[in-house]
Amino acid sequence: MSSAVNILYVEDDVASAQILTLYFEKQGYRVSHFDNAVDAQRALDNLAFQLAIFDVMMPGGDGFSLLKNAAKKDIPSIMVTAKVTESDRIHGFDLGADDYVCKPYSPREVVSRVQALLKRSYKHTGAHQVWLFGQLEIDVDAKLVKLAGAHLKLTAVEFAILVSLVTHAKRIISREQLIDLVWQGRSDITDRAVDTHLANLRKKLGDSKKDPTYIATHYGQGYQFVAAKTQ
Repeated sequence: MSSAVNILYVEDDVASAQILTLYFEKQGYRVSHFDNAVDAQRALDNLAFQLAIFDVMMPGGDGFSLLKNAAKKDIPSIMVTAKVTESDRIHGFDLGADDYVCKPYSPREVVSRVQALLKRSYKHTGAHQVWLFGQLEIDVDAKLVKLAGAHLKLTAVEFAILVSLVTHAKRIISREQLIDLVWQGRSDITDRAVDTHLANLRKKLGDSKKDPTYIATHYGQGYQFVAAKTQ
């Protein structure tokens, strides 16, 4: 898919941006780099991107504002920041970020994160699976979810979590197992991050934590998809 991928990359450290851009271009990705929020927002408004990478702090604004706008366009996004506190990461996840990379970072690591996110975000097979659970419709190949006919804007991570839970329906999946299934066991993904993604997913599904239709919480154990399949 690399030949069709346009990446919006916003980073005010030009030297670092040039190095990472070279790594992306070696993989066949097309990169539009901007060093300020104003120009980046203009590009976001007028051009099509398959993925976005935002630094948090930059001239003319901040990455969180750009992230919110990218989420409205269903663009998978990665935040790059020197801030390493969990609260900063959770804030980004709440706004629609799919992943976080903390500075200093390896360009190879960022490329790897991008490749993993693209795999989660876009279809790669010719099969066409559609799962129905009452009013909930999950198009696995197109990576689309509808509720009562209305399209739900899930992040790539939220979609991956939902599919993982549905694939293991009726089983209780622990946070550790979700980290293995969705993030390939990455050690930097915390239980709180998993809980935040689940809370955001449940909110979009209109699910009640006390009386769940789709995702039940089993305290001290994990999560379980409980809806009955109708197709």
